[in-house]
Amino acid sequence: MKKIIISILLLGTIMTGCSSDGDSATFTSSITIDGEQFIPSEITAYPDNQSFENATVFVLGSNSSSPENQNIMVVKVNYPLSQADASGTYLINGVQGTGNYTRFTNSYLLYNGSVTVEDLGNNRYTLTFNSVKGNQGNGSTEVITINGTISGKFQESN
Repeated sequence: MKKIIISILLLGTIMTGCSSDGDSATFTSSITIDGEQFIPSEITAYPDNQSFENATVFVLGSNSSSPENQNIMVVKVNYPLSQADASGTYLINGVQGTGNYTRFTNSYLLYNGSVTVEDLGNNRYTLTFNSVKGNQGNGSTEVITINGTISGKFQESN
């Protein structure tokens, strides 16, 4: 009986210790929003190409069962058809880059700063947020500031 239990434990350890690169959804995040750490549980990147320009959309979100803990950030960068990939620094000005951040019931339109994208291939990216600002609009004076980096394998949207 003891040998069976040890065999099962060893097999379980071997099976969980082995994974391919395709199974790994790991990433690192040092993103802060107004000084508070933002670590999404899901990251996705997908193309949104048009006939006149290429674009990549990045979605960073938390998957929480509690609505007050749900956060999602969407950033879209636009680049010329002649550019091979999304690598570059994009001003968040409505032309090169756009985005929004939603925290529970508060939504912020991103309007200033820049995002640097490093396209590492195979849906792996490093995004660096450089003093990206956002506000709620409608006369609100509340401004958020996003800084930091996220790097890793992004999921592909269906």
